[in-house]
This record gives sequence, structure tokens and C-alpha cells, in this order.
Amino acid sequence: MQLSDLLTQTTDLLTHTTNLEKRDISRLQEVLREHNRLYYTEQSPIISDREYDILFHALKNLEEQHGIWDISSPTKRIDVLVSSQFQKWFHASQMISLDNTYDENDIADFEGRIRNVLRQKNIKTWNNDIIAYAMELKFDGLGLSLTYRNGELVRALTRGNGAEGEDVTINALQIKSIPRSIPFTSREVEIRGEVVLPISEFMRINRERMEMGEKVFSNPRNAASGSLRQLDYTITASRNLAFYAYSFPYAETEEGREQLKIATYRDYISLLESFGFTKTPYIFNASNLGELQSEIHRLTLNRPVFDFEIDGLVIKLNNLKLWHILGTTEHHPRYAIAYKFPAVNVRTKLLSIEHSVGRTGIITPVAILEPVNVGGVTVSRATLHNYDELAKKGVMEGDQVFIVRAGEVIPEVIGPIIEVRNGEEKNITPPTHCPSCGTLLSQDIGKVALYCPAYSTCPAQTSGALKSFVGKHGANILTLGDKIIDIFIEQGFLTDFVSIYHLKEYTLSILDMEGFKSKKVENILESIEVSRSMSLANFFVALGIPQVGRKTGKLLAKYVSDKKPNETTLWDILFHLTYEELEQIHDVGPATAGSIVYYFEENREMIIRLLREVHPTFPVIQIEAEEWKLIGKSFCVTGSFEGISRDEIHAIIEEHGGEVRTSVSAKLDYLIVGSDAGSKKTKAEELGVKILNLEELYKLLNT
Repeated sequence: MQLSDLLTQTTDLLTHTTNLEKRDISRLQEVLREHNRLYYTEQSPIISDREYDILFHALKNLEEQHGIWDISSPTKRIDVLVSSQFQKWFHASQMISLDNTYDENDIADFEGRIRNVLRQKNIKTWNNDIIAYAMELKFDGLGLSLTYRNGELVRALTRGNGAEGEDVTINALQIKSIPRSIPFTSREVEIRGEVVLPISEFMRINRERMEMGEKVFSNPRNAASGSLRQLDYTITASRNLAFYAYSFPYAETEEGREQLKIATYRDYISLLESFGFTKTPYIFNASNLGELQSEIHRLTLNRPVFDFEIDGLVIKLNNLKLWHILGTTEHHPRYAIAYKFPAVNVRTKLLSIEHSVGRTGIITPVAILEPVNVGGVTVSRATLHNYDELAKKGVMEGDQVFIVRAGEVIPEVIGPIIEVRNGEEKNITPPTHCPSCGTLLSQDIGKVALYCPAYSTCPAQTSGALKSFVGKHGANILTLGDKIIDIFIEQGFLTDFVSIYHLKEYTLSILDMEGFKSKKVENILESIEVSRSMSLANFFVALGIPQVGRKTGKLLAKYVSDKKPNETTLWDILFHLTYEELEQIHDVGPATAGSIVYYFEENREMIIRLLREVHPTFPVIQIEAEEWKLIGKSFCVTGSFEGISRDEIHAIIEEHGGEVRTSVSAKLDYLIVGSDAGSKKTKAEELGVKILNLEELYKLLNT
């Protein structure tokens, strides 16, 4: 896969993580495998760790949601190609990853999971006592496993895919901070740690490579990996790599703890130092959760600076006996978690401003930037939100600016670096006319947004509205993709919602176009026909009424269906809805009520024409709002069920007023489990979330 195609697919997946479906699983797996190859084999990642984590968890959730168990999936193993130039060996035990978070508040959930596991195991000691922690740096380097036999170093393996690594023993012997022998000879043991390249060395190496016309390393981690995997060991020796040990698996066993007389992680680290390994530059002992959180917050605001890169902190329980009790999942140990620092600011040049027209006509200023690498991704665009915000920040075209990218698809401009202005910068003036259709822009009193009032005659708004209309939670015409919609708008086949249902008239013209074979066109037209009977809730979502999403669409659909006698047309009801009555619907506030009434008043003619083409179906289950059993309760559904799909269970929950979520957290009320429930059930057990089977859900509805 070309890197540009990979980045495009990655960006698309990151943009739509909340709307991914079963059919996206294979694409996610392929994309993650390619990123694994770039990270582990090529040492040239193109996305940030945060973005990788987002895609990884999206795939994991999809596989669990659809009951898919694929041993070759990137969620089960890092299936990278281990280089053929180094002999391969299996690790004595798998080098699993750490669970991670970017949110300081998640550390409390981490402790909550620990206490729940202890309660389930009926461990009275520590069950209610204060739990102590040890915290150290999360090195941004290359994992390495060292095997010592009779106290002598006999093998060094890279992490590889976690189960199998490359033998780099000769090169590892060139690293001064790796002892050739240790004072532990009673058995063969493995010691694990991280190889890092000092930043000063990284800069020196890159200067030399530039002078010789060679490609420079993109970051110290890639340089460390490349240095350790040299065929010429003298090159490795010349690069002054460093090694920090953090794991001695034998010391974590009951036998090991007794033989070595260690009880805490501080003892553990001191033991490794006594073996000759370099002392860790930072370790913090917290006697309770509050102390731990305070230190994390302090270091997040004042990130420590060392001569090597770190990307966060590793938090471990201080008592080693708890490690044995808690154990591990297939992916990570339960006694440790990594906290990753937020994204850092970077500097680049703001070349120009693009005035972007959204689906509802709102004009947004977007900064076009001199391309810059942020967290492994080349960034060339960043949002400025609105023109008031732009004015407050005081940015100008030609400015050097700071931008930040913390997991967002489009980064944000923080502000200009005024001190480096040279007088060539230009003020940014808000547009007066729509960039798409040329219509004079409007601005409502008391509002900051500029918008184009042309609506249906504005090509940009038409494109955005149609793409929203055909979405999964709208008309669900997924065969009409974004590119196809833009092509059909350009050809004049699509102009508004109603035109979708007249697309058949252009069949011959479409078939004459490149890339539109008969089967493809047939599928498009078939999907359009099926959508004529979309649910009323989907109909309201498809219209794109401001502030009306899936939940409000369902509430509005139920309210309308309760009002409709057989002889009344749907549009008669919609055009007579009042602000006062809508505001009384549970969870529909004043702003949303006003938006609904205004939309129906302003789009009367279009809605009548559209309802002559589509015939929305009304909710089957009629339940009075005061009788909704699940109001205020949240549910997640996992596993497979006989005779009913998860989507149907979701519908039952929502029809009874409950909220459906896709992930398990401490704030979830219930997890509904079927067969092969997977890790969501494990996590729910750890967090103390109440778990129900389908029969128990039905009982809950009938109480």
C-alpha cells in the first residue's frame, strides 16, 4: 500500500471511528498491520501513538461487538515481518503491552478495577486498605530482552511481535549500559528494558548524515532502532545508545521474591541497579491515589526534560505480591498502566486562509500551513473555528504559529509567534460573499458565525446536506458515497433530497460515465428504493435539522407517531408542531425545540415534495414517556444472541428510554452479555458494572 493511500485511509477511519461497521473490520486490520510494519520493521511511523491507539481500540470494539475471533488480527498479535538478516528466537514469555490512557482522571478508574478484582478474589488484605504506587518514565525507545545464563549475557532479542524477536546480541554488547555479566548465577533469567538514543547523539548523527547526503532519521526512536539493527556492529558502537532495565520476570514470581528478598517495586529497581544496570533517572513513590494524581498533574503541566525522549509515565502497584494476585489479560498486566502526555506544540508557517463552507452554510476559516510533522503525521491544515476566534488570536497570513494536535484529525492553531514577524505578514479579512456560490453572507444578531443564506442553491451546502442525508443513521443509502455525490452534483443529477429519488431517470447517462458499471448503478438504485421506507426517526436525522441527532430523532418520531391519526398526513403534523409542545418532550430543550419548528416552517415545500417520494415507517412500540423503564440508565451490549441481533436489542433499550453506549466504563449502568462476551465482560467485572443476560434485561423491563 502506498503511504499516501495508507494515510488517506487512516484519516478516513479516524474521522469515522464512531460510525464504523462490521464491514470496516478487514480494512482496519489491514491499515493497522501496515502501521505495525512501518513502526516495528521500517522504524518510520506516519501516525502518532494516540491515533494508533484510537484505531486499535476501534477495531477491538468492533471485533467484540460482532463476536469475531481472528488470531491473526492486530488486536491479538503484532504480526510484523521480522527481518531475515537476523536470526529469530521466541521470548521466554510474551512481551505484552501496557494498557494506556491520555486522561488523568482514568487513573482513578484503574484503581477501581484493581479493587474490584481483589473483591472478586475475596482478598481481604488490601481490599479496603490504601494502595501504594510507584511511577517511572515511559521511555520512547525500542524494547529489548536480555537472557543471562550462569550470569553471562548469551542472547539479546528485540521485542519483534511480542512473541518472537530478532537476535541482536552482538550489537547489544556494544551498548555500555548493558552489563556483560550479572551477579545472579543460580538459573537462566531474562531482563527487559528500553534502548534509547540520547537527543544530543541523535542531533549529531543527523548532522553527519546530512553532510554525507544520507536520509536523516525522523526521531530518536527510529534512530535507536536503526542503530541496534546494523549489520556492522561498529556502527552500533559509535552511536552511544543507552539501556534502562525495567523488568525482571523471575523476580515477579513467588519463588523469585523469596529468593531475592524483595517486596516492593523500589526493591525491584534497586536489585536491577545492583546487577549493574543504569539507575533510572526518575522514580516516584506515592502512598495513595491522591499523591499519585497530584504528581501526574504536576508533570503534565511541567513535563520533565531529559537527554532522551519520553512520551509519558508508567504507573505500577508498589507491592509485588499484588502483581501475582492480579495477573494479566491477553493484552496487558492488570497491575500497571501507562499515562501518555498530551500532544506537544510545534511551530510552522501559516501560508494562507481557506474559507470552508459547511453543510449548514456556516463559513469556517481553515489555516493552510507549511507542512510539519506532528506526532508522526505531516500536518498542512488546522482549524481556526470562527472569525471572532481568529481575531482574538491575532494571527496573520505569513505568521509563524504554534499548532497542537492531540488526537484531532484537523489540528488547532494556538497562536502567532509575534516576536518573529518581519513585516511581510498580511491581515486576514473575513469574506463578504460565499466562496462556493458568491451569495452575500449573513450573520445573526448575537451570533459569531458567518453563513451563506443560499442553502439549496449553494453547491457546497448541497454536497454536505446530501452526504448527511444518505448516511447510516439517515436514509442509509451507503452506495451513494461522497465522491459519487460530488460527481452527480457536478453532472446536474443531484440538486436536493428529492432529486435522489429521481436519479433513475439518469440511468443511461450514468452508465456512460467512466467507473459506473451496470451492477454498481443497479446497487445504487436498489438502495434508494429501499430507503423510501426508512424509519421516521431516521427521516428526521436525514433531514439534517440543526441540533437533531439520533436520540432526538427517536424522541421526535415517537411523539409524532403518538399524535398521528390514520387520516392525517405526516406533513400536516410537522407543520403544526409548536415550540411550547416540543419543549415538553423529555430531553428536548428550548434551543432544539426552536430549531425543529423553524426548520419545518422554512422548508415546507421541500418536505411536502420529499414525503411524496418517501413513506417513513412509524415506531411499532408505543410507550408513554412516564412508563419508560430505562430512563437515565446506560447500557452496552456485547457478545452474540440467539434469535436477535445487537441492533434489535439497542432498539428495545432506546424505545424504553435507555441510552446505548459502545464501550465499558465505570459510569456505565449495565452490560448486556451474550455468548463469547470477550474483554468487555472482563472489564465490566473489574469496574463493578452490573452484568445482565437477555432474560434479566426483559425482567428489568417488566418490573
